[in-house]
Amino acid sequence: MSADTAPLLAVGRFGTLVPANDAAREAMKAVNGIQCRIEIKKSGANQRRRAYYWVMLSAAADALTDMTGQPWDSDLLHDELKRRLNLGVTFTTPSGVEVFKARSTNNRAMTEPERAHWTDRCAHVLSVWIGCEMSELLDEATRRNGEAA
Repeated sequence: MSADTAPLLAVGRFGTLVPANDAAREAMKAVNGIQCRIEIKKSGANQRRRAYYWVMLSAAADALTDMTGQPWDSDLLHDELKRRLNLGVTFTTPSGVEVFKARSTNNRAMTEPERAHWTDRCAHVLSVWIGCEMSELLDEATRRNGEAA
């Protein structure tokens, strides 16, 4: 798993691990019947906010797909938001071409307050793109996040 992908969250229930978010559900489908290594770590607030961020991106991607008929996804939105909101550094080649090097959003790269601010900034941009109130997008992400648990 890349540092800039949705975390795979699961909840232990009755001696089994149950996927707790879309990324974990998709990963479990991919490893069906295949032995894999699992590392158990307690999920802190920053990890939960990171998972919520990816649920929010998924909700926005679904709305954009419905509105445009184009296949939007969370990864595309994540990369574009980093570029649009300048989360990184721009380099310029001698010929004048600008190249954007995005900063990571993993737990080591962002503190909890930084992640909260980043999530709010992204929610604002996404709500403008899909034409809704920011609270509507956040409510939908909260609803989807609650279903994942």
